[in-house]
Amino acid sequence: MMIIPSGKPKIWDKNPKYGSCQARKAYTGTFHKLCQAYAEKFADEYVILSPKYGFLHPNDTLLKTYDVRFNQKGVTAETIQLDALKAQWRALKLENQESIILLGGKKYGPLLEQITGGTQQFVQPLIGYSGIGVMQAKLKQAILSNQPLNACEHE
Repeated sequence: MMIIPSGKPKIWDKNPKYGSCQARKAYTGTFHKLCQAYAEKFADEYVILSPKYGFLHPNDTLLKTYDVRFNQKGVTAETIQLDALKAQWRALKLENQESIILLGGKKYGPLLEQITGGTQQFVQPLIGYSGIGVMQAKLKQAILSNQPLNACEHE
């Protein structure tokens, strides 16, 4: 199982009248697209972590755009709450996964630790790289070479 971040740029930014679409098509940012390509290449299954909707399967339908982030100062009414994330985690039976790969920056590890109560292992192969550009380059290299990233495990 792999968890990838959603991202701010969405299909509606370029085409506001697009209508509803699958989560796999909604997020158009470079980092998200590279994470998605990596997940589709190296994981049997993945979910997208959205600050509005929580854990989304790639085929889940999004009706319209939103601008909600996990790193906003103060949680807005639109940001999914921790209790809802915990409920989704259980409903998706993610607590039964031995090891979960988490793509994304530093902010995601503590969030997942809160969701799981620190009881699960997460492999975070992008932690330790110096910025988004380096992370994107590492993802591209892994995809093109068909070699998954070496990972640091965080418990």
